[in-house]
Amino acid sequence: MILRRAAIVLCAAATLAGCVLGPDYQRPERPAPAAWQHPAATASTLPDRWWTLFGDEELGQHIDATLAANQDLAGALARYDQTRALLGVARADEFPQVSLDPAYQRARTSGTVSNALPALETTLYRVPVDVAYEVDLWGRVRRSVEAAQGDVDASADSIAALRLSLAAASASTYLSLRSTDRDIDVLDRTVSLREDALKLADRRAHAGVVGDLDVLRARADLAQTRADLADAHRRRDNLEHALAVLEARDAPDFHVAPKPWTPTVPDIPAGLPSTLLTRRPDVASDERALAAASARIGVARTAFFPSVQLTASAGYASNDAGDLAQRDSRLWGIGPTVHLPIFEGGRNRARLEAAEAAYRGAYARWRQDGIVAFREVQDALSDGTWLREQGTALAATVDAATAAAKVSRSRYDRGLAGYFEVVDSERQALASQRAAIQNDQQRLLSAISLVKALGGGWQEGDPVPRQPETASVTVPR
Repeated sequence: MILRRAAIVLCAAATLAGCVLGPDYQRPERPAPAAWQHPAATASTLPDRWWTLFGDEELGQHIDATLAANQDLAGALARYDQTRALLGVARADEFPQVSLDPAYQRARTSGTVSNALPALETTLYRVPVDVAYEVDLWGRVRRSVEAAQGDVDASADSIAALRLSLAAASASTYLSLRSTDRDIDVLDRTVSLREDALKLADRRAHAGVVGDLDVLRARADLAQTRADLADAHRRRDNLEHALAVLEARDAPDFHVAPKPWTPTVPDIPAGLPSTLLTRRPDVASDERALAAASARIGVARTAFFPSVQLTASAGYASNDAGDLAQRDSRLWGIGPTVHLPIFEGGRNRARLEAAEAAYRGAYARWRQDGIVAFREVQDALSDGTWLREQGTALAATVDAATAAAKVSRSRYDRGLAGYFEVVDSERQALASQRAAIQNDQQRLLSAISLVKALGGGWQEGDPVPRQPETASVTVPR
């Protein structure tokens, strides 16, 4: 009879538990631009190890080291593990909670008060098994699980976003370091030329061919070039230290040896604008946080309705341990506990308003990050186009300025020109060479920025399983 009644109660609870309060989440729609301006390439794929496109094996080694050891990434992985554990906590409420609560009690009653019991001292042994189960009438547990799952997915996307950011930072730092090596090489050779020019000016001044002004100009030009060289070495050291931090290495023990290096600037395919928001892990993380916020609105709504807790207890109790297992020592109890909110001082209403506000905030972050994503891609594409044109012009400038410097030096050696003409032409040649190196560096960094803005490696038509397929833009009710 008892089991029959319990079964009837459970069946009724299961029927009522089909109701789920709160909004069923739908991913908001987001119209996308029809096409990019200044598209750089039309390929339909970008490899996951996109840095191989730069043609530098050592670059890949540094990125691998960063992704293996970076402490920011280790912290993100720990937070992901935390969200998975909290999902397990939320799912535990879907099942009955069973506990064994044995107890021993030795007590003495007062002999100076009214006492119906003839004995002043008692002993009690209890071995009950307690069962408790929350009937999920309004979907509180299910919405809590949805919210926790959204947190897990958002954390996973955040890790993907951080990995992409770290890979891009490692690539940018390393390629900037190699570009600085090129700058140092040009300045080193220029210092040697300036030293030779100063020696020549000294000899000619001693011979009375030129005045002291040429010597002073040659000395000033050499000093300025040495100052530029020292600044380049300073920048290289700072880049090396930054790379050490990315790889979780101590800067004093970290060194990247200089080597001959020629930059390779790849063409990065941008794909279609309509697929950008499904590829960007940071935008995907915002969308999953939006889903979690939607589910928490449902959790807040359930607080306005009655909650039912089914409890049961069965076991044995006896004053004598030897009689504990006897049939007459059995005990049991079963019954529901109902909580009906009548007056909470506005607490439940405030919690619902907070959950709805959190949803609006999450929606605003998702929208804003989408706007920024399109801007970052377009910036990188525009930079690539105009930097490429600038590089072509700078290459012509280098050729012309180098030729002019040679002519001026020849004219000076033959006494046909003053040293001011030589200084001016050689300064222009050096400036054009350094500008060309800087342009190459900017083009490299622009390509990395484009990869990062696109969300890393991608292939047209690849599914994105964490993205919901339906849409809504209003705050759910």
